[in-house]
Amino acid sequence: MSDQIITAASLQNDLTDLGVSGGDGLFVHASMHAIGPTVVGARAVIQAIISAISTDGLLAMPGFSKDAYFPSHLEQTDLSEQSIAQVEYAVPGFDTATSPTSGMGVIAETFRTWPGTIRSHHPTSSICLNGPDAADFSTPHSQEWATGPKTPLGQLCKREQMKILLIGVGWNRCSALHTAETLAQHKRTKTRRFKSGPGNAPWIGTPDVADDMDRLFPLVGAAFEKTGVVTKGNIAGAPSKLFGYNALVDFATDWINQANRDSGEIQ
Repeated sequence: MSDQIITAASLQNDLTDLGVSGGDGLFVHASMHAIGPTVVGARAVIQAIISAISTDGLLAMPGFSKDAYFPSHLEQTDLSEQSIAQVEYAVPGFDTATSPTSGMGVIAETFRTWPGTIRSHHPTSSICLNGPDAADFSTPHSQEWATGPKTPLGQLCKREQMKILLIGVGWNRCSALHTAETLAQHKRTKTRRFKSGPGNAPWIGTPDVADDMDRLFPLVGAAFEKTGVVTKGNIAGAPSKLFGYNALVDFATDWINQANRDSGEIQ
């Protein structure tokens, strides 16, 4: 049994050793399970990151929510038109203050309500940001191409010292790879359907990049690591990676375009 005690202070030391520094912008994807038992849990992780990037840093995490989607446990083909209408009315729609994150983990959900955190207004794919320049990157957030250039994920490419930190998660969790695919000449696409507001607000369908489903993104990440620009280390018990935000987006966009040229069609 390990007697290591994980605290906000020890996590901050690990972050500094990995290369996080004052003034950094960090887009973080993190697994609390991978980090391990921590004094005060997710709160310690967020406090450690904020301390490591200092008062002029920027912290961002995904705020993706399902509050504007048709419930996944209901199959519309099994429902009458009246029942579908009843369900669609009952779907609350997205609310920046109350819609919980979905599938993002306890760290992202804790960060959503952290003092000073602001959240972009996309009905399904919002981004949470905290820092003195957070408002500069929270808008715009286009409803179509939800991770594209007219969104926080796209705008963060312009911030100096912007980095991505993966803590105990793989490349399949890296949202900026969706940004790269949006920017690519050839991309996999889908229609994202969601409710545009509460009550009788209309349901709309917008174009977006398709879900990766672990097909390309782990390959892109592995190729990016071979360039030697990814710093690796441990944050407590979690294998972690730190690298430049714009460097990844540029590399991945080119990689996806090349994959299409090589195969004729990316899958």
